[in-house]
Amino acid sequence: MTDISFNRLSDEKSSYLKQHKENPVHWWAWGPDAIQRSKDENKPIFLSIGYSSCHWCHVMAEESFVDQETADFLNENFVCIKVDREEHPDIDAYYQQAAQLFTQSGGWPLSAFLLPDLRPYFVGTYFPKDSGGQGTSFMELVTELTRAYKDDQDSVLENANKASEAIEKGFIPDDKVEFQGHFPPPNAVMDVLDQFKDAENGGYGQAPKFPQFAFYEWALEQMLEGMISKEQGEHIIKSLERMLMGGIVDHVRGGIHRYSTDEKWTVPHFEKMLYDQAGFLRVLSKLSLLYPSPLVFDSIYNTLEYLHTELFCEEKYFFSAQDADSEGVEGLYFTYTVEEFEDALNKADDEEETLSKNMENIKKWFGITADGNFENKLNVITLNHEFASEFFAPEAWEIVRKARRAILEDRKLRVPPMTDNKGIASWNFMMISALADVMQYCQVTPIKSAASQIFNALVEGVYKKFLQTNEAGMNILHTTTKDNSLPYLEDYVFFAEAQCRIYELSSNPIFKQNFYDTLQFIKEEFLDGDKLLTRAKKAQDHELYPNQAYTNFDQSFKSAATTLISVVRRASVLFKDKDLIEDFKDVQERMTHEVLKNPAGSGEGLRALTYPVEAYKTIKCPKTWLDKEEFASFISYFLPRFVFDYHEDEGEKWEICSIDQCELNGEGFENFSQTLRPDVNEGEASE
Repeated sequence: MTDISFNRLSDEKSSYLKQHKENPVHWWAWGPDAIQRSKDENKPIFLSIGYSSCHWCHVMAEESFVDQETADFLNENFVCIKVDREEHPDIDAYYQQAAQLFTQSGGWPLSAFLLPDLRPYFVGTYFPKDSGGQGTSFMELVTELTRAYKDDQDSVLENANKASEAIEKGFIPDDKVEFQGHFPPPNAVMDVLDQFKDAENGGYGQAPKFPQFAFYEWALEQMLEGMISKEQGEHIIKSLERMLMGGIVDHVRGGIHRYSTDEKWTVPHFEKMLYDQAGFLRVLSKLSLLYPSPLVFDSIYNTLEYLHTELFCEEKYFFSAQDADSEGVEGLYFTYTVEEFEDALNKADDEEETLSKNMENIKKWFGITADGNFENKLNVITLNHEFASEFFAPEAWEIVRKARRAILEDRKLRVPPMTDNKGIASWNFMMISALADVMQYCQVTPIKSAASQIFNALVEGVYKKFLQTNEAGMNILHTTTKDNSLPYLEDYVFFAEAQCRIYELSSNPIFKQNFYDTLQFIKEEFLDGDKLLTRAKKAQDHELYPNQAYTNFDQSFKSAATTLISVVRRASVLFKDKDLIEDFKDVQERMTHEVLKNPAGSGEGLRALTYPVEAYKTIKCPKTWLDKEEFASFISYFLPRFVFDYHEDEGEKWEICSIDQCELNGEGFENFSQTLRPDVNEGEASE
């Protein structure tokens, strides 16, 4: 038989796969040919999952996948498949669950070892080439797994059977959480989380610390509604303030890194993901109502500027991510020695020598020291909260801004991290909703204008790039790197959410109808009893592994399953359709008890379930009000349980209705604002 083994990644469009096209490992892309090869040769599969901006993916590649000895062993004993998790979120989600079973951890790179029928018999994450006597090296691992596959089939099959059965059953116990009413009140949820809070540094738990955007968005909404105590709210504000001052935020360009490696939010994992920028903007837009400070407004504006300049492409959609590494070194692009920092400021100084004269203060404010706070005496730029009273003074804040601009100019001389030019539908839809939040809730005109410009262009771009019409109707293309992709729940849920938000800000009935039609498609294709499937039922003919239930917990980004319940509740009052609530009743029942077992891990679940359906209202008003500046300012008082609808009738009648009845009505905008404003000013729920 002719040997047809070689690396098959050179024709792939994925940046991540192309990074591995020169490896001596005989990589296959995911597909039936690779799986059939495994069956024909009775070889196990080594499935390696990662993404282009993943630092530890690069490390493992440089240590093991470019090594000829390691490659020879893999090629002889495995069929090696490389997967970009952003192209195949369902594959990644399935084997991440297996990793939790085998090692009680997950992440990337994911290293999965499968039988030819795709059942996992071991799954882990990063393994070093040389363990140094600590743990297991990659060669030790693959040698043992090869031996087991050849000589201990009983144990291998037992592992695979147990893992597959556990994934199918699910990891969350079916027992129910006891509580009174429709859902525990927000202050009770916060009391439960109190034991995990980091009172000194903000946030919850220990390092590494993730931003948990959906949870903080829920907490801010409850603060705005007056539903949690002052003490509980103070910790939320402190957490967000420390986050905004920490190195997890890019103080020079804008945007936020993926997570903090330490408990003080100082040293980030440097990659930037589009979905994180969306979550960041949503939180900031609502934080600006409670904490209208230059820190918050600059963070919003700089993030919008970063997105538009570095991730928005000519075809009017956003690229997916930027790498943690540049020139092969993690964080090199973002960090400075004290000498480099001083030199950058001196080169950009003005005639008054503002920066050089204030150099010592600037270094103190930005936390720049000779020893550094990162590797090799490098400094991650932060804002030192101990001196907040100094740099928040108006004149000092202008110096902070000048220093940022100076460092930004210096960065232009550096080799930037790689940008993954893949477009991902669900992440772009999330960004549409995030920009809508900025437009609705942020009260600074230049920020609203910047968000509006990007929003309008993005809506146009995503329709052209990600929506396809075929004989079955409208189809969403998951990624720009695959001509054909399976229908994924996350794409359709975040599309539905975006359609609702576009309608609320435009009154265009096309988006309203798209919103409804998408929910009907989700019901038909993804609803499975009390669960929501990861990919559509119509894709079953193509499946090579089980179509598992979508998690109710927020992971890299907010859960599409819990987001759907929020969206369904909004749709039910907008369309006066109780059947929508009934259709997803069993999903909501199961979700409620799962969310309460880990509320901090399901912020979007809290957002979906905190209020009863009766608390959701439609505000129906004249379409012409969208042209009023007063209306644009006033809508910031209405949180997501209020949905805007419009009419073109004569006169200026308005009404606020629940799913069952209309409760308030009147004529004219002045009457509308005077009727509702007192409740808002008292921090109470408006009806």
